[in-house]
Amino acid sequence: MTALFADIVGSTALGERLAPDEVKALVGECLTRMSRAVEEFGGTVQAYQGDGICAYFGVPAAHADDPERAARAALRIVDLVGEYARDVEAAWGIRRFNVRVGVNSGPTAVGEVGAATPQLTATGDTTNVAARLESLADPGTVLVGETTAQRLERRFVLEERGPTPVKGRVRPVRTWRLVRARPQDRGGAATPLLGRDAELARLRAALDELERGRGQIVLVSGDDGLGKTRLVAEASSETRGVTWLAGACPSYGGDQLYRPFVEILRSWIGAEEGEPEIAVRTKARARLGALLGQRLDALLPALAPLLGIKSEGDGAPDVAAAYAEWLAAVARERPLVLALEDVHWADPATTALATDLLALTESEPVLLLLTLVPDPASPAWPLRMTVLGEYSHRTTDIALQPLARAAGEELARMLLPGLDATATATLVGRSGGNPLYLEELLRAVVEGSASDRRRTWTVTVGSAELLPPALENLLLARIDRMPPDARKALAVAAVVGRTFPVSVVERAADVDVAAALPALLRSEIVREARRYPEPECAFRHVLLQEAALSTLTTARRRELYGRVAAAYESVYASSLDEHLERLAHYYAQSDDAQKARAYLDRAAARAESLGASGQAALLRERAERLATSGR
Repeated sequence: MTALFADIVGSTALGERLAPDEVKALVGECLTRMSRAVEEFGGTVQAYQGDGICAYFGVPAAHADDPERAARAALRIVDLVGEYARDVEAAWGIRRFNVRVGVNSGPTAVGEVGAATPQLTATGDTTNVAARLESLADPGTVLVGETTAQRLERRFVLEERGPTPVKGRVRPVRTWRLVRARPQDRGGAATPLLGRDAELARLRAALDELERGRGQIVLVSGDDGLGKTRLVAEASSETRGVTWLAGACPSYGGDQLYRPFVEILRSWIGAEEGEPEIAVRTKARARLGALLGQRLDALLPALAPLLGIKSEGDGAPDVAAAYAEWLAAVARERPLVLALEDVHWADPATTALATDLLALTESEPVLLLLTLVPDPASPAWPLRMTVLGEYSHRTTDIALQPLARAAGEELARMLLPGLDATATATLVGRSGGNPLYLEELLRAVVEGSASDRRRTWTVTVGSAELLPPALENLLLARIDRMPPDARKALAVAAVVGRTFPVSVVERAADVDVAAALPALLRSEIVREARRYPEPECAFRHVLLQEAALSTLTTARRRELYGRVAAAYESVYASSLDEHLERLAHYYAQSDDAQKARAYLDRAAARAESLGASGQAALLRERAERLATSGR
């Protein structure tokens, strides 16, 4: 998770000029504004501490971009308190009213306190460091820890501040000042597009139809990291003779409706973020007036709320009709691509407007391009069903699958020249054909989990087991979208292994696995491996198994290994000889060295009886190591 601590600076000066109840009201209003900033980006305020707040991102549910959400909330808090401070100074002549913020990411133990109304609480190094960073930040600034900085560096401007001592830690903490967000670039052109020739050809064919004047709809679906944005960017870079308008649905909510449509309209008229209303109104009248002519006065009142300007009309504006008429006018000048990315995060208003705009493809040269993850529980799924059911005659449905191994190996060599053959095979295998997973694993290699031997990168044993933080966030977000019982069953399955007998998980878990399993199958976190002679399932990706394991505390993991071992003994009581090494592993992980040694000795004796003396010697060596280490 990511913890955010924010504390008001200069509040004591208020007490010198104002009555206690006035001070309480002013500070309370400031804390309310800070809390709204946290909630806007999907965080939860866990506590009010004097003149500050403590907030969590990733608790109770993880998101792929929790550090980014926290960073944006922190910058918003600084801006909001800065505005509030100017009001305080103007009203009371009090200066030095400000805020300082600390943000830190990492694993943490989460529990509940309180009986009647339980509250989540996170303890440990992650929150301690965040609190320390907040206390060290200069007024009006944000300090972030090392793990947070690593996850933000591609999207934010950071300035390193140097090591900072933290109580209870032997080594100082490296810190960075969070300066501002970088302009977002959805092009994704930094990563080569490989292994997508067939998908790109289908998208190009739809664009060719558009250039002939035929409206089109294109759905690009696939799990996070498979390259939806990259595929769209490639097609956009090659397209000539069409207008391309693009917007994205943010993963965090906020109060603003129609987010991608607002982005598209403001970009088209040339309105910059934070521009005065009069400047936006002037640009809107100039650009829309040239396009719409006499229809401007009829449509501008409906489009005004999207532009953030005051509406000049009366009554409830028909936003959908006005937006459709504007797009139709744009398309009559030349064919139009309207690209909406990440519609699985769309707010209801955005989904409703996108549904209304589907009809444009029947009458105008408009291509509506939607990217989404294949999640039946997402708000975009009914929209997808409408497209496939009512507009199938002009729809291209592109479902991205993992890259073939050859394409993955080529991508690895392009991203990290000099990667040796063994390292390439290891990392491509772990990535499971997901380009983003592979890119993050390669970043982990470069950032210290590999050795550079005469310009040849060689993955070490430790790095082969590494789950990079950014990748872990992405995978945990996918797991946390599951219902609670499904997550509990998944944790037990991860302890069993990449492939797991359903009967063992049912015996070891304390939930109804039969009821929970369909959700895991539909989400494609696991797949059916076989049904006969007994049902077995498997994680679709080894990294998903590792992410599920990472959600367990050390004590809980030991407990589950012991329960899984007992479940194996019960389920396979008549055929234990086939599972001796597996049982030894489970008991070793549960810290029951005595049982682990007993099973290793049995496995060695069995190997000896089968003539595998070399294997028997290795097993006895493992048993001896357990005996000498006590574990």
